[in-house]
Amino acid sequence: MMAKNLFKLSLLTVVFGITACKEESVIIGQAAPAIATYDLQGNPAQLDDWQGTRLLTFWSETCGHCIMELKMLEKMAEAHPNRVQLIAINVDGENADTQAVVNKQKLTLPVVKDQMKITAERYQLVGTPTTYIIDAKGNIAAKYEGKIPDADLEKLFKG
Repeated sequence: MMAKNLFKLSLLTVVFGITACKEESVIIGQAAPAIATYDLQGNPAQLDDWQGTRLLTFWSETCGHCIMELKMLEKMAEAHPNRVQLIAINVDGENADTQAVVNKQKLTLPVVKDQMKITAERYQLVGTPTTYIIDAKGNIAAKYEGKIPDADLEKLFKG
């Protein structure tokens, strides 16, 4: 009897583990994974907070190329308003003073923090900058590791 109950308990543990720890993955054309981020005031931020086409870029304050790209993306968005919603996800962790970096660099785009690196894991982040384009339906349209090609940016912002 005890062996039978132990077997049932083991089986339940395996089934629970499979369903509870569902690994999310990023696949072009499929739904974008949820983000687990906070704005710089400490409020939860989700993908649904922004509408239309979204450009989700992961960055770090120690990545000079990331900062340059963020500034360039801001200029593109200002020149072509309402085309793409920018979302900059800082992956430096909860102890980083992201607000100080934003102030120093005079960044105006929406910046959120992936304090526990849950979003980075969901998006299978390898390094920064990494950028995802999410279409208006919430699906992953493109992924860029490193610099986004100028031709792709032109197409995205200018149509």
